[in-house]
Amino acid sequence: ALRGGQASARVLGLIRLLADRSGQVILPTRQDIADITDLRFETISRIISNLQRDQLLAPLRITGVHATRSYRLTPAAIA
Repeated sequence: ALRGGQASARVLGLIRLLADRSGQVILPTRQDIADITDLRFETISRIISNLQRDQLLAPLRITGVHATRSYRLTPAAIA
């Protein structure tokens, strides 16, 4: 399911799998996500930006984790 279908659904599906119960997620590198979902690096960056713009993914500060890798899924994204 992570290698077929709509690109945004594949990335969001992976993010949901990686998120903990509270919706916090530390993402793998963009390149790793691209490899897992069979998409291009640029596509991953665009999708993550769109998820933030659509308020499905919110940046989260976690000490020791690069700012572009830690997020919280909003309730709309979890549903």
